[in-house]
Amino acid sequence: MRPYALGAAPAPLLLLTGMVSLQFGSAFAKRLFEETGPAGATLLRLIIAAALLCLLSRPSPRLLRTHWRLLLPYGAVFTVMQFAFYEATSRLPLGVVVTLEFSGPLLLAALTSRRALDRLWVAVAAVGLLVLGGTRGMDDPVGLAASLLTGAALTGYILLGARVGRAVPGGSGLALGLAVAAVLALPTAPALGLPSPAVLLEPGVLGAALAVAVLTTVIPFSLEFAALRRLPPRVFAVLSTVEPVIAALVGLALLGERLSPAQWAAVLCVVAAAVGTARRPPAPELPAPADRSPHRKNGVH
Repeated sequence: MRPYALGAAPAPLLLLTGMVSLQFGSAFAKRLFEETGPAGATLLRLIIAAALLCLLSRPSPRLLRTHWRLLLPYGAVFTVMQFAFYEATSRLPLGVVVTLEFSGPLLLAALTSRRALDRLWVAVAAVGLLVLGGTRGMDDPVGLAASLLTGAALTGYILLGARVGRAVPGGSGLALGLAVAAVLALPTAPALGLPSPAVLLEPGVLGAALAVAVLTTVIPFSLEFAALRRLPPRVFAVLSTVEPVIAALVGLALLGERLSPAQWAAVLCVVAAAVGTARRPPAPELPAPADRSPHRKNGVH
């Protein structure tokens, strides 16, 4: 997407459109599981997304040699996050998984904040997560564990992404991180139930995987990058907290995944806690580097 084509659109609309695209892509990926399983869909998505982003940003191989100590763990965390997320969504509703995924960033907010109010918001989120875990249809321990692992990996992705954004210029850090993740996924996917190469290389499967990669990577990151240029980080953080609701609505519309009233209440508890922790008073402005890379603070699915 060309930046000048996005310049006239309101920044909040760009961000919300990116989140909708991400969740639509995740819903399409669930349908792809019927042919490839979660492991096959993950492998195809990582390879295609890495190829597309490297083609768009054309990162220099010298950056990988210079920053490999940072890009290797960054790509590893992305690999874990993607495999865990697709495994979780193959077992649980999309809205539930994205809600549970927020447990990692919320815990990070509580540990790094000195405000007592943030700890109160995390307690609200914990109540919501406990309610969610006890609702009907949540008796899949692998799905629950994979969702929480996604949240833990997302926390590491946020911390490493900030460092990659400062160290690697433009979109090269994300492209190289995805390339590392794709390479690491090659030996990992067979151990998690990869189908035969003939299945993965079917034209229909490759076409669906291409659509997933575009919807979950190229479009969201392009829109977020344009939005983040014009939105204060605090406003960006608040708007991002509606993603569990978007995921639940997309899951209902495309996959027929109906959440119970108790599950909706739990989702809204987590969203309210995320909004509460994100709405911090603006800090005094200090001189700082101008680089603001478009690393997601919520799920890169």
